Amino acid sequence: MVSRVRPLDQLRTDFGGQDYGLARTVVAVRVAVVISIGALLAIGPYWVREHAAATVAVLGGAMAYAAALMAYPQLEVRRTRYAWLITAFDSAFTLALIALSGGVYSPVVSVLALAVIASAARLSLIETLLVAVLLGAAYVPVALTASPRQPVTAAPALLAGWSALYLLFVAIITAGLSALAEREHRSRLTALVEAEAEHAAAEEERDLRARLLRSYQSQQDGLQVLVHEFRTPVTSLEALTEALTSPQPMSDGDREASLHLVARHVRHIGDMLDALSDVALSRRPTFSTGRVRRVEIADLILAAADAVGLAPPRLRLTVDAGAVSVDAQALRRVLTNLLENAARHGRDEPVDVTCSRDGEELVVAVADRGPGIPADDLGELTTKYVSRGGQRGTAGLGLWIVQQIVEAMGGRVDFAARDGGGLVATFRAPVG
Repeated sequence: MVSRVRPLDQLRTDFGGQDYGLARTVVAVRVAVVISIGALLAIGPYWVREHAAATVAVLGGAMAYAAALMAYPQLEVRRTRYAWLITAFDSAFTLALIALSGGVYSPVVSVLALAVIASAARLSLIETLLVAVLLGAAYVPVALTASPRQPVTAAPALLAGWSALYLLFVAIITAGLSALAEREHRSRLTALVEAEAEHAAAEEERDLRARLLRSYQSQQDGLQVLVHEFRTPVTSLEALTEALTSPQPMSDGDREASLHLVARHVRHIGDMLDALSDVALSRRPTFSTGRVRRVEIADLILAAADAVGLAPPRLRLTVDAGAVSVDAQALRRVLTNLLENAARHGRDEPVDVTCSRDGEELVVAVADRGPGIPADDLGELTTKYVSRGGQRGTAGLGLWIVQQIVEAMGGRVDFAARDGGGLVATFRAPVG
């Protein structure tokens, strides 16, 4: 069963928890006006009591109306759907009492100013001006038709007291409305500050969530890198172990070559274990840079080629650079991945490696004679977990790893189709 909230109950809910003491003070003026008019009937001149019964009835209705507004003071100080209705009631009661208590001579004429002032709290400037015009237009015929035929005047004491009392009423209403406007302004500023604080907290929460996600992604990338980097030497070691432990006899030359290959793979795994600190300490990009030291580029390329089983004459190396200061561990990992990729997909054709220095940059190109990559797919070679056409990369990580390391070094890597078939991978990295 769905409960329905009445409009006035909804208003009370909307304004629940707010302090309406000041608003009730402003609304109380309406009650005081009704009481003052009742006192006027009792002590005023005879002509204000010419329609005593009707005046008392109207005053009773006005008092009930004022009591209702005391229960819902928000109707007086906030623009709601009832704003025009409240203004209409104020105007109607005021004009009726003027008509019943002497027309143009009635002291109740002073209430017209209060009605206009009160309407300003509920309506906009244009609407308040419209109310003043309409109320003035209605007052003229009422005053002309309801005034006594002979000019009359009230006692000086009554007129002076009445003016002093309504001066107080005007002060209460204007000061109260001004305070309410100031309070509303402060409330808007407070709400704005709170909204800004909530926005800042939400931004901080989103930033923290993003950092946590990046940290988690970095860990996942590290695990994937470990799987990729260790796959080749581990697979080779398994095969060599089976061969060395096979019951079939092995010649001394084959055994010595196998042991030499085992030692080479063990050294490669040792290098990879040393490189784990790059992944463990990384945030973004995935690989942080390591210690910079001076190395011979030719020796570093030959060591990387030896680790992936690539040696002359299949390896054709051209080096036009000597010793440089560079992150040797990161550079070797780049070379290892590129050379392994070229050796795996080069269809036993020679792999050409050229190295030169261009100012403050080291330029290395690795060219193979593999099946190549369509020109449209070159831009996706370094996409993580993507192996174009199932031809390159074991898990779509090798060339992505290359790009991550090179970018961490402050360089870049490019790929191009090789004339006559194959792929050329060229990377540039700053050196000292």
